[in-house]
Amino acid sequence: MLIPRLDEVRRALTAFHIFNSILALAFPVIRSSFLCDYVFASDANQQCEIDSREREILMFLLIILAWKGRKATNWMHYVNNIFLFSKIAGIFLFLRADILAGILYILACLIVTVLFPEPAYTGPERVTYFQGEQLFEELTRNRNTVWVIQFFTTWSQECRHTTPVFAELSQKYTLPNMKFGKLDIGRWSKEGERFRVNAHAMSRQLPTICVFKDAKEISRRPLVNESRRAVPFVFSEENCVLAFDLVNLFNEQKQKKEAKTKKND
Repeated sequence: MLIPRLDEVRRALTAFHIFNSILALAFPVIRSSFLCDYVFASDANQQCEIDSREREILMFLLIILAWKGRKATNWMHYVNNIFLFSKIAGIFLFLRADILAGILYILACLIVTVLFPEPAYTGPERVTYFQGEQLFEELTRNRNTVWVIQFFTTWSQECRHTTPVFAELSQKYTLPNMKFGKLDIGRWSKEGERFRVNAHAMSRQLPTICVFKDAKEISRRPLVNESRRAVPFVFSEENCVLAFDLVNLFNEQKQKKEAKTKKND
């Protein structure tokens, strides 16, 4: 179950979330209130309320949102899914009820998208950002460090939604010999080929998180099957901890560090 943390609630108090909330709720609120007669053109004998077809569409929207909730990486990701699919349904509903109202709603969506883009994550993290061949050189040079690497692109929405999850993991599991890093394969495409990560939008391999130990990859998500298709993976914090065995890796590297410290003393 997706339960918002206090810091996530605070991050939701932005113009992006406020205006998108208004757009998401616009149709059912207007259609079922006194505003209906002012927004939609209707006959004098026609009662202005949500009709059976509109109710069916709204119910279908709720089903989609419930299904998307199971695939959301975190609460903020789920909220963004609500905004997206509610606005798509809103466009169809407004156009169906009144062409002029539909056009105005589309313009409102465009204006909000341009003026109030989704804010980037700015919370704490312990992540090293690599450029070009730096990651390959670091893995080759320092084989005693376990690296958890996220391969991403700046245009990928999925990568953006995974950012706070990866930041949280880096805060919890970073050690001197276990570190977290990122590499933009949209900018450094040759490095994407080196690490076998396809940056194409249709590949569904974005983001890809890999764990390297002794300069060798020991795990990655999403996995790629024999047909070269990515197996869907939800990058929630819980799923990442289990899939990459982070607790055991952390304890193992911590023991190695303590043993090395005692030996040097």
